[in-house]
Amino acid sequence: MLCTALLAAALTVPSSSKAQISLDSYYNVDWQFNIPISNKFSNKASGWGMSFEGGYYVHRNIAIGAFISFHTNNEYFSRRTINLTNTLSLNTDQQHQMFTLPFGALIRYRFIESDLQPYVGMKLGACYSQFNNYYYVFMKGQDRWGFYMSPEIGVNYYPWANSIGFHLAIYYNYATNKHDIMTYEQNGLNNAGFRVGIAF
Repeated sequence: MLCTALLAAALTVPSSSKAQISLDSYYNVDWQFNIPISNKFSNKASGWGMSFEGGYYVHRNIAIGAFISFHTNNEYFSRRTINLTNTLSLNTDQQHQMFTLPFGALIRYRFIESDLQPYVGMKLGACYSQFNNYYYVFMKGQDRWGFYMSPEIGVNYYPWANSIGFHLAIYYNYATNKHDIMTYEQNGLNNAGFRVGIAF
């Protein structure tokens, strides 16, 4: 529905052949807000992330390119007793930190070449993730690699001729990374969120 609304809005904007700096390519630099979905280790939303991507239009409306992003989600757990084994337990508060760094290739389809350019896209690649559990003066960490995929919808808007513009996107991503740290197990990473930034 959002995609339909963006397309309808784009069709009401007059076409401009000089809206962006380069008609053959694009670049986005974004601040990112990430919401983990059903994550037992760290399930708190966070704005501690950024995204960088760029692409070349091999067709008037189809671009291929590359991306890299990073994000950190934190969650605090008050003091509780953790049963590590049948005979060993630990009473402590905890600070959980989940860091992800996906990167890879992308494809984007923009619906119209204009000042307002709604699009749909897909990102595929690898994802590095690190889970850290801080308790007392100790830290237990674990890092993993996995396959990454992320569909998104968004819009690039260029309000001035031959200049920078603005970017907005809504995304979902999934990575196959598996973590098993202390009593916490995570089989795959699911996230959703949005990005706001600058378009070149």
